[in-house]
Amino acid sequence: MLLLTWGRDGWSLEAAPRFVGSWGLAILVLSLGGAAMLVSAIYGFTGGVLFGASLSILSAGMRWHAARLFAGRPSAPFRILLGPAAFLLGVSLGLAPSLDDRFVVVCSILAIYGFAAAYELNRMPDASQSWPAITLLVLASVSYVSWIPIAFTVPLESIAAAMTNQWLPFVVLATLLLRVALAFIVLSMAKERDEEEQRRCAQTDILTGLPNRRALFEVAEAVVERRVHGGGTPVSLMIADLDYFKDTNDTFGHTLGDEVLRLFAKVAQLSLGDNHVIGRLGGEEFAAILPGVGAEEAVDAAERLRARFAESAGFVSGLPVGATVSIGVTADLHVDSGLSTLFRRADAALYAAKSAGRNRVVFIGPDDTAVPVGEGRVVRTSPTRLFAGPGLLEFSQVRSA
Repeated sequence: MLLLTWGRDGWSLEAAPRFVGSWGLAILVLSLGGAAMLVSAIYGFTGGVLFGASLSILSAGMRWHAARLFAGRPSAPFRILLGPAAFLLGVSLGLAPSLDDRFVVVCSILAIYGFAAAYELNRMPDASQSWPAITLLVLASVSYVSWIPIAFTVPLESIAAAMTNQWLPFVVLATLLLRVALAFIVLSMAKERDEEEQRRCAQTDILTGLPNRRALFEVAEAVVERRVHGGGTPVSLMIADLDYFKDTNDTFGHTLGDEVLRLFAKVAQLSLGDNHVIGRLGGEEFAAILPGVGAEEAVDAAERLRARFAESAGFVSGLPVGATVSIGVTADLHVDSGLSTLFRRADAALYAAKSAGRNRVVFIGPDDTAVPVGEGRVVRTSPTRLFAGPGLLEFSQVRSA
């Protein structure tokens, strides 16, 4: 079932399909190991029993490795072979001469791999979704450990005696049910991961890797929802538009234009940090939501972004692009549903920045009074707009209506 599911996904090596396929291969190896031990027990072939036990250990290592990769950890294929190799080496050196000794070694290694797989899944960022698998893996590992004292209290005289033990059917049934349950849980976890990836792709701008317009407005709604319950802190918004971007495309080509967009996305992420959300609205226009950030800090962040991008985009791929950006900024303690008022103000501030000559930051607040942020000579240019002198931080106040 697991292998057919993997095949339906085109044998993809992405995390979720590979997790399903690797787990299926591990169960197939486990089945081969069990068959080898059964046939060898019937015909009294000791070497076949060792081979089957090694395959069982290999299967546990493969399941651990599958869990490790699904959790986003780097591949460690040599550790898969470490368990089987240690078992065969110990037997060949006479460290486990009796059947009971080998049984103890096998149970110990299986338990170690099981606990390790549970540990890897528990390290996932969304570990709460994998708790059923973690629980079953821990339960299976505990059962392996619990069998170890039995080997000392009720010694296994021979392989045939072990295969005809009255408890064997119950052990086989419990193991089978556990494997089936884990298989369905693995499928469920992979499906959840696929759905999560689809949601992420639907909300991500393919070119820049930033949240797209839809995701950005969802963040805006979440910010408003948090303020309904918390409140008391400002929210700032900035809208940025690359200057003369059409000319950049016409002069240097769309490939380099895409590179400029990716460069701005990278500079913006580094300048604004992880506590704020920046996304691409479309074309060469971007927006950033800054929860808990007031006017002064927002303008400082916008000016820092403007300056860094102008410096970084002077030359792109060895060509003198000289790209710049205009940014409109606004902030308020009182926000409406969806931050629509803030978006209107920020858009008006962006228009003012473009009209004033581009490559600058303009701030618009909730009233007609210029906010005294930073330093610089404020010059009145119109009854509704106030600007600082060229090259300095600029401020503009227009009525939101």
